[in-house]
Amino acid sequence: MPIRDLLLQLSSYPEPTPRWALDAAASVAELFDARLSGALCHVHIPKISNYLADKLVKANEAIAAENAKSDRNAKNLLAEFISVVGTERMGDEILIECGPMATPRELAVRARAYDLAILPKYGQPDTQSVAEGLVFDSGRPVLLLPPCGGASHRFDEVVIGWDGSRAAARALADALPICARAGTVELVTITGESALGAGTCLSDLRRHLSTHGIDARMTEVTAQGRDAGSALLRHCERAGADLLVMGAYGHSRFREFVLGGATRSALADAGLPVLLSH
Repeated sequence: MPIRDLLLQLSSYPEPTPRWALDAAASVAELFDARLSGALCHVHIPKISNYLADKLVKANEAIAAENAKSDRNAKNLLAEFISVVGTERMGDEILIECGPMATPRELAVRARAYDLAILPKYGQPDTQSVAEGLVFDSGRPVLLLPPCGGASHRFDEVVIGWDGSRAAARALADALPICARAGTVELVTITGESALGAGTCLSDLRRHLSTHGIDARMTEVTAQGRDAGSALLRHCERAGADLLVMGAYGHSRFREFVLGGATRSALADAGLPVLLSH
């Protein structure tokens, strides 16, 4: 199934989503001839109820100033988003009223009705929690998008991290439309690290991809003391890849996810776009 419906996560505070992220998301929409919608988390910090604290440090006055900043950022960001995307590819504008930080729950629910959610990575303190919520709660793939030295993304050189697991299979299935148009697709298994082993027979996987017109090469990479995620990222850097596809690993306890090492590394250290699926 082609990718036709994208959702971009936007934030108003403490810093608005930067222009490069809008341009990059628009280039992804153009690549797939897709609509691009924006889900804006409009942050609103609640007043404090402690009278003495407010009196001594004028906390509520400072909070009101920050909320005004968030309001301005939200208004300007929506206008910029509409300008960048243009009427031809413009989807919906979704306003999500958040508390003092971006909340992933409603965003994840909204993302279930889209082919792919795009999450810019630009130093926001809540990026990891939003990514976790999207990956584990939306049931849809998430494209983590860091600054990559240019707005346009082509995804010509694709690396797929493979261990034969359910999450890796889900990521591969979600990435098939991308792989089908890529110039090079490389299936990489990490050896010497328990989190990402050889898994399912690679010849079966190669046969499956060939039925979709994808001629993938197989590569084994030694972890050399790194966790699987770090080893994959290092290989992508050496290979000049412009997209990493991998399954997101984690387990839930009372709805709080503990991330696997590979997923943690991808969220923290990736210098290229990463497609995560669970």
